[in-house]
Amino acid sequence: MGDQTDNECGICLETHTAAVILPCNHKFCANCLDEWKSKFGYCSLKEKSKSCPLCRKKIPPSKDMLSQLEFHRTRKHKLEARGETTSTQYIVHVANVKRLEAEIGDYDGEGIDYDGKQYTEIPEEIFKAFDEDNNIKKVLQWLGSPVNKKRLNARCPDLLNFTLLHLAVYSANSDFLSILLQFGADMNVPNAEGFNALNAAEAGFEQAKILLEWGAEISLPRDVIHAVQDKFGQSERDAFIQMCNISGNIKLGNLISSEFGGRRCEVINLPNHPQLNGKACVVEKYIDKKDKYKIIFEGSGNAALVGPNNLKRRDRTPFDCGYYISFKNGRMSRREFATKEECQEYVSSLGGDVKESTEKLASLKL
Repeated sequence: MGDQTDNECGICLETHTAAVILPCNHKFCANCLDEWKSKFGYCSLKEKSKSCPLCRKKIPPSKDMLSQLEFHRTRKHKLEARGETTSTQYIVHVANVKRLEAEIGDYDGEGIDYDGKQYTEIPEEIFKAFDEDNNIKKVLQWLGSPVNKKRLNARCPDLLNFTLLHLAVYSANSDFLSILLQFGADMNVPNAEGFNALNAAEAGFEQAKILLEWGAEISLPRDVIHAVQDKFGQSERDAFIQMCNISGNIKLGNLISSEFGGRRCEVINLPNHPQLNGKACVVEKYIDKKDKYKIIFEGSGNAALVGPNNLKRRDRTPFDCGYYISFKNGRMSRREFATKEECQEYVSSLGGDVKESTEKLASLKL
């Protein structure tokens, strides 16, 4: 490789995107570097280089890998203190500590940040308020009014960089999950292991359905994708379905096995029933023998069968959510809307941060 220019990635030799600067001052695209050296440390050590492709100096581990190691070490020590050294949990933590220590080696220092973003941390008292006390009010007060977007996508450093969405999924709190999405939380932010909130919901059907309706994408860490493709010849979707089945969530595996399964969509191209075109619906399941999708219309709850060519994705957004969850006086309430216009009118009437954020989203056509 020749000399690297300021704007050139030293691996792909194109103008770098999401540049990562190594301690040796060489720059690379975040994705290129992830291909060169694993960000999450899942693959065989033989498959990834530990050295800079230009000068061969050692590449430090990522912050995500160090976060993983600290998490598994802490859990391992807690189980040892309780004498639970034969449990399945303990065996898993030991295996992960061994894997990560082998990948990281004797490195002692700060890791590198592959995405270059500075994330806000979820304070311990806020994490405990939600995780232990289910104190939604305290969490919402911390998010602020108007909602602080950095806090909305904040991470918990003591729990694998979980976001509030991850926490809502693991606690099976569907209403709070919807509230976060209404505020505009980024559902595709990965935790320290590279899994977004939908991955976290592989064992939780109701939470996974909500995320699918809001447009969450099936996204696995690059190394996991490569591993399943090399070993089983599976696609990313097939690998996630297998993960769901292993977790016992066969229902979710079946749902996402088709293109529109679980998605919020809009009905199109129905010349014999033009009054249905443009209607929003949720796809309940795919009927293989008929090559039809069973859909449930928003507002009415009526069901129908339509073909694949009669649907297009219409993911929920804060300005076109189809329903609205509110939390007041310690209680959740839900309002359903028959039309997009009715939903927009209601959301706009709330004023303040909700109106401002939704107007911005509408202007961006999200």
